[in-house]
Order: sequence, then structure tokens, then C-alpha cells
Amino acid sequence: MSKHNNPFPGENNTGHFWDDEQDIRELNNRPPRWYMQAMLVGLVAIVIYSFYYPSIPWFGDHYKGAAGWTQITEMNESVAKLEAYRKKKFAASEQAIADSSLEDIIRDDELRTYAIKTAKTLFGDNCAACHGAAGQGNLNFPVLADDDWLYGGTLANIKQAITHGRKGNMPARMLGITDPEAHQLATFLIETGKGTQGNPDPAAKSLYLSKGCIGCHGVALAGNQLLGAANLSDGIYRFKADDQHASIVRTILHGVNQPANAETRNAIMPAFGQSKVINPVQLKKLIIYVHQLGGGVAVQPAPKKSASLNTQPMPTVATTQL
Repeated sequence: MSKHNNPFPGENNTGHFWDDEQDIRELNNRPPRWYMQAMLVGLVAIVIYSFYYPSIPWFGDHYKGAAGWTQITEMNESVAKLEAYRKKKFAASEQAIADSSLEDIIRDDELRTYAIKTAKTLFGDNCAACHGAAGQGNLNFPVLADDDWLYGGTLANIKQAITHGRKGNMPARMLGITDPEAHQLATFLIETGKGTQGNPDPAAKSLYLSKGCIGCHGVALAGNQLLGAANLSDGIYRFKADDQHASIVRTILHGVNQPANAETRNAIMPAFGQSKVINPVQLKKLIIYVHQLGGGVAVQPAPKKSASLNTQPMPTVATTQL
């Protein structure tokens, strides 16, 4: 093997060349003084940091640090500062929400705007997992941004739902309905939901009437908000699916919230007013927020106060009898 000759023997290079012309080569010089000093400062900083902050792991635990600092402590302190700032800045608005009725909050543009803006985070934390970030609904959960309501869209209805929760109920195989009848009914409901474009089978309509469906959903299939019975004539489905026919058949055969049926539909709304998750003011904000998503029943203007009539008695004039 031939011996490698360094063409620059007195240059203090490593003999490593990066190109064929040997113009680019690796030197073996000492690092700059500032670089070495920075490295030494860094080593000292590591020792100080490791002493002051949590750092060194022990068996099953770690060194807590001389400062007693943790990320959780810092986060809690930051949250406390933020909450104190909010209470000071928005104390008047919060008190106005607490003192006002839901209707008055809706009628007051400034108060309504404040309630909606501050409830957005509340909705995201407590409601969006089921109903979607914009109230568009998730799989097997109702849409809140339209005007199709199971229990009604007034402020009172929404307050009842959020405060006390909801639990739907539908019997499985109503009056002993068979599998073929369930498929026939599902087709009838889908065709009815198409409106003028649909072609519902009259024979299936008689099946709908004879199996007791009218007891909750009505003769016209319009539903009953007092019972939370869905409107079956509008093509809007509580349990929406790619195969809507199969989904309806499942609901007919296995019902809703039937504990003895493994394939029953689950439709339970938590009672936020009976928990410690949100306080009464936050509850009001959530009610306003849901109402204002787009489908809430409009609140009527406040009745005008009639001007009081002057009922003071007319002054009497003394008369002298002749």
C-alpha cells in the first residue's frame, strides 16, 4: 500500500482533504479562547441549575431543587393571577349576569355579547366533545346549531336540559314489531323524510299507526317536545349514519336507553346544574350561548311600560250659597 504524503507538512493539518485539488483541508488548531471560556461557564451553569431546580433522578423520585419550583406551581400561580385580573376587570358584567334574567341578558346587546364570548371556552370544555366545537353535532349526538329540537328551543327548554340533563326513552320492538316490519317502517320513515321527493308506502303508514308509534311521535310524525320524541317527518336524524336505513332499524328493534338491551341507543345528557363543574353564572352563559348558536326560539322584546295617567283630584273651588 502506497504511503500518503501530506503536501503541507508544516501547516498543522490533519491530513484530511475535502477535494481532489487539496485546497480544502482540515486543520488541527486549538479552539478560540472565547469558545473554551464559554464552555467552562456552561459547565458551571449546569451545576448551579442542577442545584437550584429539580433535576437529578433518584430511585423512584428525583431531586426537588433548592428553589422548590415546579411547573405545576408556576401554572397554578399564573392561573390565579389571570382569575384575579378577570374578576377585577369584569366584576360588573359578571354581577349583571347573575342579577339579570335570561331574557334580559338576550335583550341587552352588550351583556349578550359578553356572555357569548366568555361562554365559548365553557362550551369547548364541557359540551364540544359531544356537540362539536360549533354545535354542529358529532356522531350520535344532536346538532345545536339548527332549529330542530327534541325538547324545544326556548330559553326555558335549554335551561332545563343543561341544568337537569335529559335522558331519552324509546321501547325496543314496540308492540312486538318483527324484523321485516322494522325494515318496512325504516323505509317508510326515510321516504317520508324526503318530503315531496319521497314515496312512502301507505301500507307502512298503517303499520306505523298500529304499532303505537303515534303515541309519542304523533299521527303526522311531527314528534312531541314534551316527551323528547323526535320529528320523524323532516329527514333530520338523531342517530345519523352512512347507512341510515340500518341505523333506523337498529333504533326500532333495540330502542333508546333500554338497560336490558346490549344494542340499545345511548342518549343521556349530563345535568350540569347539579354538579360542581360550572357555577350558576357560567350556567347562564352556557344557556345563552346554546340559544344563540342559531336555532334558539327568538326572545320577544320587553313589554313597554304604559304611561301612568294623572289621577290627582281636581282642585275644588269654594262656593258661597246665596
